[in-house]
Amino acid sequence: MVAISFLLTPPSAPEVGQALAVPAYFQPGPLWERLDDPGVGIVVANPFSGPGKDFDPAYAAAIAKARAAGVTVLGYVATGYLGSTGRATWLGESDPQAWLAQAQQDVATWYRLYGEHGLGGIFLDEVQNVCQYAGAYRWLDSSIKSLHRGAFTVINPGIGTEECYSDIGDVSLTFEATYESYLSWQPPAWQRGKDPRRFWHLVHATATPEQMAEAMRLGKERGAGYIYVTPDAPANPWDTLPDYWDAELAAARTADTRPPHRPGPVRPVERESTSLTLAWPPTRDAAGYDVYLDGVRVAGTAGRTPAITLRDLAPGTRYSLAVRARDLAGNASAAGRAVQVATRPADGSPPASPGDLRATQVKVASVRLAWTAVPDAAGYDVAVDGRPLLRLPADTAAVPVSGLTPGRTYGFTVTARDASGNVSAPAGPLTVTTPTPSGEPITDGQGTIDGDTVTYRAQYNLPFDFHHVFMDVDGDAATGFATAGIGADYLIENGWFYRHTGTGWSWAPVEGPSPLVSSAGDLFVWRVPRGEIGPHRVVFHGAGSSPEAYSPIITVE
Repeated sequence: MVAISFLLTPPSAPEVGQALAVPAYFQPGPLWERLDDPGVGIVVANPFSGPGKDFDPAYAAAIAKARAAGVTVLGYVATGYLGSTGRATWLGESDPQAWLAQAQQDVATWYRLYGEHGLGGIFLDEVQNVCQYAGAYRWLDSSIKSLHRGAFTVINPGIGTEECYSDIGDVSLTFEATYESYLSWQPPAWQRGKDPRRFWHLVHATATPEQMAEAMRLGKERGAGYIYVTPDAPANPWDTLPDYWDAELAAARTADTRPPHRPGPVRPVERESTSLTLAWPPTRDAAGYDVYLDGVRVAGTAGRTPAITLRDLAPGTRYSLAVRARDLAGNASAAGRAVQVATRPADGSPPASPGDLRATQVKVASVRLAWTAVPDAAGYDVAVDGRPLLRLPADTAAVPVSGLTPGRTYGFTVTARDASGNVSAPAGPLTVTTPTPSGEPITDGQGTIDGDTVTYRAQYNLPFDFHHVFMDVDGDAATGFATAGIGADYLIENGWFYRHTGTGWSWAPVEGPSPLVSSAGDLFVWRVPRGEIGPHRVVFHGAGSSPEAYSPIITVE
């Protein structure tokens, strides 16, 4: 008898599929039209480092068109690292509660302006990455999703996080740096084996198509279900699309288009008045699951575990729940059979209304609200003119509200919520009218050179999104960025310091701490190292949310 042996080739591991996720920090137009592609999963809109104040029909049309093509468009919202690095809000505050309030107000503005045009969710930028801040970001993420059902959220620390962040947001952006850095970078160990569609990598300064292809390969190997690679570089690597865009779309595709098996129906493991813990039979080829509530996707699992807890639900309410499975390639299954599950009723004893709702400060574009705390409150909801604005923790009894319009009347209400989901009668409405400013938009501009530092200050009398200081240090209007009669060699923009490079609007960041010292009372004070800066000319500038304005040229000596 002749022995016959067979060489069996083991099955190859499933390939991670990728979708491109693009920070589209450019105006709607031809570049946005190229984003309407099946290979694009996420696009971040960013008109004014946030939503701005006014509706833009071009953005509305671009968002709607992208949504129709299956792209999830997110609105950009800064969280300022919750003030941990000294970053100040528009009102000059740097504590975490002020940043949480400003971020939620930006979220409310995004949905007010573009919610009905297909906005898919929110991109939270400038996110801290250590557990000390995880609770605050979890609260912010939960607030967004409770006030805007179906919102898809991304958090961007730009580097790996601790595992305490694994349940915050639908996606974590855990790498944002150069191609050279990406070659040796590795994701945190806890991310291994998780659903790739929970992670996003941004790789800039990737010069060639060959480098792009290698970055895409490494992204799949490192479990990034979302990725974007560009040859562009700081100060803004996201202001265009790469010339190898079509090749990048092709590199992201996978031959695996077969959806995973349909998961079994959900069953309630635990029911509370505002939460439901659910489980379902596992799907063998699933990398993660998406949960649908009344037909709207509201949450996703971090990995293969077929269980989840939905929070911030209404008491005594029946919901239709179903689950879809996703595989490593990003394919989604058909939805499992929908099941009706009800939350338990609330305890029937609503909290008292917040007392003494008042405005402790009123300015041309902001107001500070305060009220008397309710002992059994689990949190508070603030509304303006009948629209939800803020969801606040129980230890909050005062909040700044920014982004208002000068010379306009607003009506504010505050309600308390308890742990059972009961809601108090509203406090208010409190009617507040913002004053109308008079005089020049920018006044009292000045600068001084003192030893090793240069200090600038100016009073901004209108609400601007961008506060600029243009500095012409060589006295030559033909060099640098031409603006308002000078050639700017350096620029301060809000809390950032830049040096002009190249031609046009081209700036490179200057390393060092934030130059913003204070913005209390809209008196902006900046301080930068003197370095090569001698006697020079300066123009102060404001833009966004108010008509653009320039100060006269001043000489700093």
